[in-house]
Amino acid sequence: MSRTLVGCLIGGCLLGGAHVQAWGQDLDLRSAMPTREDATADPRDATSASGALGAPGSAPPEARPATKQNSTLEAPATVAEQAASNDPSAPVEQSATGESAPTPEPALTAEQVALRDRIRRCLAYYFFRPETTDQRSPWGVMHAIISFGVDTSLLGGNRQVNAVAWLCANGPCNGMQLLTFANGSVAAREGPGYQGHAGQMLAILAQSRVKIDYPLVVSGRRLSIADLVRSEQTTCRPGTELTFKLIGLSHYLDSDATWQNDLGQTWSISRLIREELAQPIVGATCGGTHRLTGFVYAVRERQYHGRPVDGQWERAQDYLERFHAYTFKLQNADGSFSTEWFARRGDAQDLDLRLETSGHTLEWLACSMARDQLADPRLVRAVEYVTDLMWRYRGRTWDIGAKGHALHALALYDERAFGGEPGRRGEQLVAHRPADRSPAVARQPRPSSGPR
Repeated sequence: MSRTLVGCLIGGCLLGGAHVQAWGQDLDLRSAMPTREDATADPRDATSASGALGAPGSAPPEARPATKQNSTLEAPATVAEQAASNDPSAPVEQSATGESAPTPEPALTAEQVALRDRIRRCLAYYFFRPETTDQRSPWGVMHAIISFGVDTSLLGGNRQVNAVAWLCANGPCNGMQLLTFANGSVAAREGPGYQGHAGQMLAILAQSRVKIDYPLVVSGRRLSIADLVRSEQTTCRPGTELTFKLIGLSHYLDSDATWQNDLGQTWSISRLIREELAQPIVGATCGGTHRLTGFVYAVRERQYHGRPVDGQWERAQDYLERFHAYTFKLQNADGSFSTEWFARRGDAQDLDLRLETSGHTLEWLACSMARDQLADPRLVRAVEYVTDLMWRYRGRTWDIGAKGHALHALALYDERAFGGEPGRRGEQLVAHRPADRSPAVARQPRPSSGPR
C-alpha cells in the first residue's frame, strides 16, 4: 500500500463532524410504555425528487482525501507496517449528532469536575488497553470502535494501528475480513463474527463521524464510504430490521433524499422512519435502544439542517419524548436501568446483564437528551452508576459488545457535558491514565454466537 493511501487511511481526515442539539409526566407504568399508535397520525409523505448523496458535516473539498475508485492497490495488511505511530485525529467539523468541536470546556461546579475526572479516569483505563486484531473478529473490532470512534487503536502484531483505518482497509480481524466486493458493489458480510445486522458497519462509521469520502480498500480496489452508502440504499427491504440503516443513512444522506433499491422500490429517510415506527421496541435488538437511536439520528439531522420536523420526523420526535419519560420510570434506585430493558422494571444482579442494559440505555439517553438536561439528577445517577461499575470491575473480562456501548455512553456524556473532543481523546485522557498499564484480555468466543 502506498504511503499516500496510508496517510489518507491512518493520518487523514476521518471525522465527519460533531454537533448535537437537543429536546427533551409522569405516567402510570401499567399503561406507560409508548406505543407506535402514540405517535401522531401517519401523514402522507411528500418527498424530494433528489436522490443525490449528501454529506452532512463533511469537510470542505480541500480538506477531503482524494478517492479515485477502482485503482489497484497492494493488500491492506501493510497498514500495520506503516501506521504504528500515525495520529488519526483531525479537526472535528459540524454534524447533527455531536457538539460543535473543539468545544471549550464549560464552567463546572466542584461536583461536576469530580464527575468528569471519574469518567475520564474510567475511559482512560480502557482507552490505553487496545484490543488485538488477532483475537477480535470484525464484530468485536466494530464494538471497540464504537467506544472511542476515530481515536480507537488496535494492536496488530507488535504494532499499534488505528482501528477505523484497519477496518476500512479490510484488515484481517481474527483471520476474518468484513468487506467483500461482488457484482460491482461493496458490502459488509453478515453472520457470526461479522455484522450482526444489516447496515451495522455503516452505523458504526456514522456514530464515529467518519467522512463519506473516507477510503475503503476491498479486493485491491480503492472505494469510499459513499460506495457503502449506495450499497445499503439498494438493499432496503420493507418489513425488515432497518435500524442500523436508518442511523447510517440519516447521517450520510440529505434528509429529503430519495432512491430506489435493487427491486425498483422507492425509498427515503421518511420511509425508513415509518418502517421502523411500525416495529416494536420490546424484543428489538439490544432491547430497542438502537431503534430509538435511529430515530434520534433522523430527527437531529433534520433539525440541524433547518428542515421542518413534520411528517415522519414529527412522529419520531414525539415517540422519543415519550420514551424519555418512560425510561426514567424504569430506573432503579442505584441509578441503573431496568435489566428487563423496556419491558418492565428489573433489577437482576448479574453484572454482565447490568452493564449491557444500563450501558445501552445510557448511550441512547446521552445522545438524545437536550444539553440543558444533561445535569438532570436521574441522568447523572445513571452516569455515576455505569462509571463506577466499569471502574470497580475494571479487571473483569467484559463482553466486548456491552463494554463498547457502555464506554460510548460515557464518552458521549463527557463530550456533551464536559467538552470531551473526538479526535483528541488520547491527549485529553492521558492525564487521567491509571498507573497499571497491563493490556486488556480478550474474552474467549461464545460458542452460541461465534467469534467476538
